[in-house]
Amino acid sequence: MMKLITFEGIEGVGKSTQIQMLNDHIIQQGKTSSIIREPGSTAFGEEVRNLLLNTDFNISSEAELLLMFASRAELVKTSLLNPQTDFILCDRFYDASIAYQGYGRGLSLDFIDSLINNINCPIPDLTFLLDLDPLEGFNRKSEDKMDRIESAGIDFFTRVRNGYLQQASKNTSRIKVIDASNDISSISDQILSYFNNIR
Repeated sequence: MMKLITFEGIEGVGKSTQIQMLNDHIIQQGKTSSIIREPGSTAFGEEVRNLLLNTDFNISSEAELLLMFASRAELVKTSLLNPQTDFILCDRFYDASIAYQGYGRGLSLDFIDSLINNINCPIPDLTFLLDLDPLEGFNRKSEDKMDRIESAGIDFFTRVRNGYLQQASKNTSRIKVIDASNDISSISDQILSYFNNIR
């Protein structure tokens, strides 16, 4: 039975590093694992990702949300309903839409929930929320060119962070909050301790 593990958090929290470390651990244990990201991971999804992050477009919050779900619907159909590996590690999933488009952009949480249900999103077996002060997150990414969503500003990302923490408080058995200001190995140790309990 495939297990879906999702990683959430604002920009600069270190999700990619931790996903790769957990993936390596799973493979060392003799299991199979695949890494996917949102938006993206299908040919269609990657095209949508390019649209969403393109600074040339100043799209509405509603268009942003629906593009996210268009990409997600394709990902659910191609990767999550017929999994090929023991574990799927997903760099953001539907909690991101609740945090970014719900709390961040101020769109209806009920509407977002209806989209989650209508495209048959599986509930993750475990979600790691790497939590970090937005200012620290941006300091970590100060050398990078900002995409359209990253350019939304500190107030927006403060709302997103608060949205993630609200989600975590409502789903304590699934969402594990980890202090992303700790060093990489400490964060990985925490992730592994939670991960080893679900198998």
